[in-house]
Amino acid sequence: MKLIVVPPYLNPVVDWQPVDRELLSNLEKKGQLKEVEVNIDEGYFIESPSESRDEEFLANITIGIIRKVKEYSGKGEYDAIVIQGVLGPGFAAARAVSRIPVTGQIHSAIHMASLIGERFGVIHTVAPSSLIIKHRVEEYGFGHKLASVRFIGHSSTYLYRLIRTHQKEERIKVPEIKKVIDDMTAQCIAAIEKERADSLIFGCEPLQIFEDEVRQSLDESGYSEVPIICELSAGVEMAKAMVNIKLIQAAKAYPTAALKAKPEYW
Repeated sequence: MKLIVVPPYLNPVVDWQPVDRELLSNLEKKGQLKEVEVNIDEGYFIESPSESRDEEFLANITIGIIRKVKEYSGKGEYDAIVIQGVLGPGFAAARAVSRIPVTGQIHSAIHMASLIGERFGVIHTVAPSSLIIKHRVEEYGFGHKLASVRFIGHSSTYLYRLIRTHQKEERIKVPEIKKVIDDMTAQCIAAIEKERADSLIFGCEPLQIFEDEVRQSLDESGYSEVPIICELSAGVEMAKAMVNIKLIQAAKAYPTAALKAKPEYW
């Protein structure tokens, strides 16, 4: 099986490749990539170095994702496409244009959280995009299971810079990274205690990098029973499942002008 991971974008200050490679290496160590080849696209280049992750930014990156999906869908080289991005950029349009299975990592993680529990919390980076995540969960039909979307107050650009600057083995000794882990742990505990979350979703890729450290902190705090779902892992597993059971997104759910079995009404 061969999968392609498509990042939301590439810009002058964010390089997804090192973080994605580390995350996929972690999946491989856990045995999730047996007989699966996963390649990583570099992302569609956008010139903006802005740290803003709001609705305007989301609109700007969507067209690039669709172009990438159409490109890989038509190559005949891959079995499925995994779209990254905690905000779910271009997901519906990607499913409409692709001729092979397409998964979105937030869409996949939400479904997995719904399978294992009744109230999930999402841990994110900053406030504006956290509200977009809430809207996305509601759009996917799981608003009734969302306990909260909590944010740690560190931008993804800042987190990428930290991870890029420090090797994996030395990160836990870096005060700035220790603070990020502490802030993540604090928001996880708040979601568990205040909003009664029974599972947690880590979406933004730099947050997924710290899964093991936060897991240890939660275990030490008495919350070993609360599972953590990392979105890239969920997206990859959903893609594998769709390929294995020979499913593709339903044409009537993601229709184009080429739809033959047009319904009388929607």
